[in-house]
Amino acid sequence: MIEVGFGLGSNVGDKQGNISRALGVLFGAGAIGFLAASSFYRTPPWGYEDQDWFVNACAVGRTALLPDALLARAKQVEEALGREKTFRWGPRLIDVDILYYGDREVAEPELAIPHRELFNRAFVLKPLAEIRPELVLSGRSVAAEADRKDEALEIVAPPWRPAAG
Repeated sequence: MIEVGFGLGSNVGDKQGNISRALGVLFGAGAIGFLAASSFYRTPPWGYEDQDWFVNACAVGRTALLPDALLARAKQVEEALGREKTFRWGPRLIDVDILYYGDREVAEPELAIPHRELFNRAFVLKPLAEIRPELVLSGRSVAAEADRKDEALEIVAPPWRPAAG
C-alpha cells in the first residue's frame, strides 16, 4: 500500500457538493483507503481567469493501485459526476488530479507525478500543507512552498469525512 494525494476542484453548480460527492465516490469503492482531507477553500480561477471562482480541497489515501490504474480511477470519478470536456483550465464540474504517489516520480504523456503544476498553485499547496505539513516531494517541502505563496485563500467548509457505516 502506498500513500497517494489528490487535488479536487469545482467551479460549476454546487461546488462544495461536487467535491464532497467526488470524495465519496473516490474513497467509497474500496480501492483507495481514506486517510485525511483538507478544509474546502474558495479560490480564484487559475490559468483562464474569465470564469467563476473555485472551491478546492486535497485528500490523501492509501492504495495498491498502480499509477495508471489510479489515473483511470480519477477519470472514472469525474465521469461519474458528469464532467464534460471543455477547454484547458476552463470551467469544470469536477477535477480530480493525482498530486503524488508515495515518493515515486512518473513522467508519461498522460500522467506526471508529482503533478506538473503542484508547486505553482496555492490552491493545491495550501490545502495539501494543511493535511501533510511534513510532506517533501521532489526535494521540496510542500509547507515551505505553500508559505511562499501570497494568495489569501478563504476556508469555506470544514474537511470532508466518509459517511459512518
